[in-house]
Amino acid sequence: MGLFSTTTMKALVTGATGFIGSHLTEELIKQGHKVKVLVRETEDSSKDKRGILGLLKKLNVEIIQGDLLDEKSLDNAVKNVDVVFHLAAIARPMAIPREEYFKVNEKGTKNLLEACKKKKIKKIVIMSSVSAVGQSNGSEAVNEKTKCKPVDTYGWSKLAQEKISLEYFKKFKMPIVFLRPPMVFGPRDVEMLKLFKAVKKRFFPLDGKSKCMEFLYVENLVQACLLAVKYGENGEAYHITNGEHYSINEIRSSMEKAMGKKVLPIKFPRIFFVSAGFSMELVGKLFGFRPPFKHDTIDWMTKKLWYSDVSKARKVLKYVPKFSLDEGIKKTVDYYKKEGYL
Repeated sequence: MGLFSTTTMKALVTGATGFIGSHLTEELIKQGHKVKVLVRETEDSSKDKRGILGLLKKLNVEIIQGDLLDEKSLDNAVKNVDVVFHLAAIARPMAIPREEYFKVNEKGTKNLLEACKKKKIKKIVIMSSVSAVGQSNGSEAVNEKTKCKPVDTYGWSKLAQEKISLEYFKKFKMPIVFLRPPMVFGPRDVEMLKLFKAVKKRFFPLDGKSKCMEFLYVENLVQACLLAVKYGENGEAYHITNGEHYSINEIRSSMEKAMGKKVLPIKFPRIFFVSAGFSMELVGKLFGFRPPFKHDTIDWMTKKLWYSDVSKARKVLKYVPKFSLDEGIKKTVDYYKKEGYL
């Protein structure tokens, strides 16, 4: 059945109520597999604007109430499971204390692996990030052999997640593989929605011709998750991207085409947005709200170079991205319009 074998298998998805996890769960059900999802008791369907909790119920998945920090619930979650997809994490950008990142991303992963250690799991796919490695050195892309030098708290927490997972692989021969995606976009994503709204309003003052970043369409990442189960070598990491590098201008142009808009030729220097980001962070701390953007987000998008070499994934996982940037952005815009976001 599908990529796994000739028989139906049972998978656990952590982070299924999130953007990427919901797409992965959908695809697993589509392929005929049985799926369990770990859902925190604090998650409220009335606050679920994207309707993901409702979607999971319609998909007829087995919902396990629990948390990565609740070891007893994890024992129940991994019971009678063949494959684990670990996507639950605190991601960027979040205005929370540094220790919270490590509590969930490192300690939570350790708790999950402790539960899996007692079972006969056939494969554990852990969603890491290119942030665990850090930025590129000039035009040289990072790969699986690049020395890891994270540049922010999120990146350090994902590196810590990888290290604790590798310990379990080495000590207990657990079938663990890692995926390292860059920024991911697609239907149900709300983080990138701000950029799409800016293009709709024809006001996108960020400018950049240099190819400095990578966008990954969510369905390409889901494809990589499934390939990692079939072909992934235990203890190994794989960088996953759309297979291309993009400039800010190329991304904006693709959004313009999908929305039939043309932004006004109004540009501001990068330092303006970095300064505004610092101000937003300060005001957010004073009045207790999450800033719309932070200074390091602007720095990340306009200054730092984020290239990944996906040749290992192409060779070992047989990964060939199905969707281009334009195709992914068009599908994303269609979703935003349908749901009333744009």
